[in-house]
Amino acid sequence: MKKRIVSLILCGLMVFSAAGCSGGGENKAGKDDVTLTMWTHINEPWNAAYKDAIKEFESENEGVRIKLETFPYDEFESKVQTALIDGEGGADIYELWGGWALDFTPYGTLMELPEEMAEKVREENYEPTYGALEYEDKMYGIPLEYNIEYGGMLVNDTLLKAKGLTVPKTWEELRKTAIEGTEHDGNIFQCKGFDFVNWDSVPYYFLAFILQQDADYMTADGKFDVTTDAAKTAFNELATMVTEDKVTDLEGLTGGADMEGYQQLYAGRNMIVPRGPWTISEGEQSFGLKLGTDFDYAAMPQYGNNQKFASENGWSLAVSSSCKEQEIALKFLEYLYQDDVMLEHNIRCTQIPAKKSLAQSEEYKKEVPYADVLVGILDQGQFIGNFNTDRLKETINNTFVSYCSGEYGSLDEAMEDMNTKLNGILE
Repeated sequence: MKKRIVSLILCGLMVFSAAGCSGGGENKAGKDDVTLTMWTHINEPWNAAYKDAIKEFESENEGVRIKLETFPYDEFESKVQTALIDGEGGADIYELWGGWALDFTPYGTLMELPEEMAEKVREENYEPTYGALEYEDKMYGIPLEYNIEYGGMLVNDTLLKAKGLTVPKTWEELRKTAIEGTEHDGNIFQCKGFDFVNWDSVPYYFLAFILQQDADYMTADGKFDVTTDAAKTAFNELATMVTEDKVTDLEGLTGGADMEGYQQLYAGRNMIVPRGPWTISEGEQSFGLKLGTDFDYAAMPQYGNNQKFASENGWSLAVSSSCKEQEIALKFLEYLYQDDVMLEHNIRCTQIPAKKSLAQSEEYKKEVPYADVLVGILDQGQFIGNFNTDRLKETINNTFVSYCSGEYGSLDEAMEDMNTKLNGILE
């Protein structure tokens, strides 16, 4: 995720109340024709799924048209923020990622869901999927997916078998397998045994390793504390795989690579890479590989005593509070929220469903068999917290790079510095 735009929100709200979205006047459902605008990021399978759902909704609601507008992901967040903060132009329905909603829910820029709908969201979905949509016991959107960047790993079967290795089942086996699968030509990697160094994996595995020691990265009063023995142990576990085992390097965070780690796995240069299931389609469609033959998606061996991990919200949908046709916009969200519609959307978009019943359904498991390694641990996930997750990841990753590069005098110094910076994002 890109850095947020820290705009003058209160100043924006001064014009917000006078602004409108694209709804047509005072129309209500069943009256004159209504056009709503919906903003999403560009993703071909997702956009196609939205278009089909919109077409079906329009056929069931005469006189209603939903205009889908898509934007490159790199500019989408800032565009959404500018529109909602200024209250001018923009859309009626917004696709939101992760903690973006935290920027808006305190300021009344998103429409509050009716209490009955809010209760359904709380009861029917996994808690990590809606935490950022809730503010002061009110809900401001519906979750579309369970965003999980922990628990699954891509395995290049060709490389693994060529080295006479098997998929590791324990954490100790993973570290050993990674060492045995790594190849160097001097200081240059020919094959990285376990390339976990990327924007998401370092932070998420660091937090998971803390939780799996029956500890926490937050205090009871909502502050960060990564100066504990558990936090130091977790951080050191990851760092030594770079500095001592040398099964990967810092390239995934410092730049310079022609491809991301999971893409390098598909190209035959990495053996094991922890990533979410969203990466699988690229291996099949862009690299022409076959899941189950050329590569697999396997369960990540558990590190600590209990299977615990943290997760931020995935993609969700919300209605602008300045939308003049909130009744119809809400009706569209309710349509998408129906089990059959949401399940089809999750399958087509290769998402883990936010709804418990859908994630555990036989139909979903049949259609998305590779997700089986994740659906069994969804109950062990917890909401990551009400803070800017982009800044959290940036802080952890920067500290990790600096520590592994020898820029700190000790592990204690690194953790103290990280702790100070993490608490700074709460201010």
